[in-house]
Amino acid sequence: MKKKSATFKVVNLNKRKTALKGIIVFLAIFITLSLYMHFIATPLIIKSAEAQIKVYADRAVISAVSDAMNRNITYDDLIHIVTDSSGKISMIQANSIQINTLSKIIGKNAIDNLNLKSKLAVLVSIGAFTGVPALSGIGPKIPFNIQPYGDANCVFESKFLQAGINQTQHKIYLNVNCEISAVLPFKKIVVNSSSDVLICESVIIGDIPSTYLRSSNLTDMLALVP
Repeated sequence: MKKKSATFKVVNLNKRKTALKGIIVFLAIFITLSLYMHFIATPLIIKSAEAQIKVYADRAVISAVSDAMNRNITYDDLIHIVTDSSGKISMIQANSIQINTLSKIIGKNAIDNLNLKSKLAVLVSIGAFTGVPALSGIGPKIPFNIQPYGDANCVFESKFLQAGINQTQHKIYLNVNCEISAVLPFKKIVVNSSSDVLICESVIIGDIPSTYLRSSNLTDMLALVP
């Protein structure tokens, strides 16, 4: 009986040692994979996701501007050129009401487009999991479904360019800044995207008052209008 008891204890001890070794091996593999994903693979996956989210944001902005411009907004709707009795340009006046209205419409449309999809599939190549930048775009793509949500801020900009003798090309751009948040399976990221969209342009015949030539921002120009 003593021999059987001793043999049983030895067998039981060996099982415990085997189980302990298995646990240690499992923890070592788990920790190694966690560190690998955190420090090597995750940064490349985040870069890939950020690039795709920026493309998604640009499309949302372009669609928002396109929908707003379907109202047939023209240069004359936003800018009024005032001349004196001799026909010389005395003031370039911005239609602040129309500009603010257009800005709000585009901003709202952009936000709606950014938050329209309940899920966005971000495709990450198998090569990104190797941690080698040169291989980040190689291999089959794995989809990660994320929930994007964002905000948009619109700022109009005005630029004057010399177009010829006594001619100035006036372009009005809309700068749309988007901030998109998304939760990846392993990390939350915030992506900032900025898009400059040409809204309208016109060639002005005559000398432009120097006061306005020093203002490239339409917001500053508005402040110069009496």
